[in-house]
Amino acid sequence: MTATTPLQPLTNDFYAALRQRNAEVERRYRALTPKSADLFEQAKTILPGGFTRDAVLRKPYSPFVERGEGPYLFDADDRRLSDFWFNATSLALGHCHPAVTAAVREQLGKGTAFFAAGRGEIELGHEIARRLPSAERIRFTNSGSEAVMLALRIARAFTGRDVIAKFEGSYHGSYDDVSWSVGPAAAKLGPASRPNAVEESAGLPSGLGRTLVLPFNDIDATTALVEEHAKRIAAIIVEPMANRMGLLLPRKEFVLGLRQLCDKHGIVLIFDEVIAFRVGFHGAQGVLGVRPDLTTLGKIIGGGFPVGAVAGKADILMVSEPFKSGRVTHAGTFNANPVTMAAGLATLRQLTPEVFDRMNAMGERVRSELRGLCQGLPLVVTGAGSLFKISATGQPINNYRDSVTVDREWEEVASLSLLSDGFLMTTQLQGCISAVTTEEQTQGLVDRVGALLRV
Repeated sequence: MTATTPLQPLTNDFYAALRQRNAEVERRYRALTPKSADLFEQAKTILPGGFTRDAVLRKPYSPFVERGEGPYLFDADDRRLSDFWFNATSLALGHCHPAVTAAVREQLGKGTAFFAAGRGEIELGHEIARRLPSAERIRFTNSGSEAVMLALRIARAFTGRDVIAKFEGSYHGSYDDVSWSVGPAAAKLGPASRPNAVEESAGLPSGLGRTLVLPFNDIDATTALVEEHAKRIAAIIVEPMANRMGLLLPRKEFVLGLRQLCDKHGIVLIFDEVIAFRVGFHGAQGVLGVRPDLTTLGKIIGGGFPVGAVAGKADILMVSEPFKSGRVTHAGTFNANPVTMAAGLATLRQLTPEVFDRMNAMGERVRSELRGLCQGLPLVVTGAGSLFKISATGQPINNYRDSVTVDREWEEVASLSLLSDGFLMTTQLQGCISAVTTEEQTQGLVDRVGALLRV
């Protein structure tokens, strides 16, 4: 990548300059995507508000994609987009990777689903265990949300306790017991050392007395809260890379403290690595050097197909062992679906340590370039491994409360402007590198961000 010249702080309101161009940015996007606009109108005739997946919500509408190829997407308007999110990080090899498509085609020729076990689940299970020393046993599910649901049920059965502790600002899927304080408004947060449990969605049963919300990256305050409720806490679930706070790796002393706290009180420590497993060959737990009791997985282990898994200590997972009374039951028509297993195995076999090294090196170069561009501006660049994020804030981000200071409207306008220029990131300017992302693409993204900041 070429060297960048740090920008000087603007004398006026930095965020206002782009926010005031919102209507102009939207008009340009609409002019470029008339077919997506028409499809969105059609979608509204059958889908509530035109969407069936909250993750792709975008104003005025999401692009409708027709196909993917390598590091690119092609939308309904025949626009080629450089993909920097790869279906929420799940496609580490990019789109239509030859090894994955070959494995899927081979399995399709044999059948798509059977009311029986298959060798694929054994092979993929062993491949995951090879990367995660904490994975002594594995159960497969159909999504990361299902994996979290199963992990918490297993933890409750193993401990005989009922309370689940999770961290403020962390997202663990759509399961009721973790849909608390995911993105609460600043006015509802409560004290920093004792966060309120704020519902994330309508339709949730009361979380009072069932879900305990802890302060992220603060081991002292977390310890104090856990000590109060330790006899009732079945599990502490934590993201070893906090996605919605800014793809943020926690302090090592924080996760080490959690490990010690759980050991002291017989609490099951769960790492949610649905995204974080992508950080390195041994996942985020390998980077942090902390071994959890259970790990929830998803995304890249399915090679582009719906998947989830719970991996961890044998004695804990054996509470789901069949033909025993009082066991945790776990059925699912498509658990360990043979097509998913084939795609996931092909993907992980391609993701060697050397491939991770290349992706992570490119990710670090992007973060470094972006930090250079953002120097002196109220913008913070975070991330780890092959993931990166630009946050519209003037202060460092260490936890959810720091991220509340972010100007979301600025991020959304910037994201839409980049999308019009052919670069797909999230509306909160999260991005990631794939094994097939090119230097030309990353340099193009950095250059376009630099141009956007200079407007």
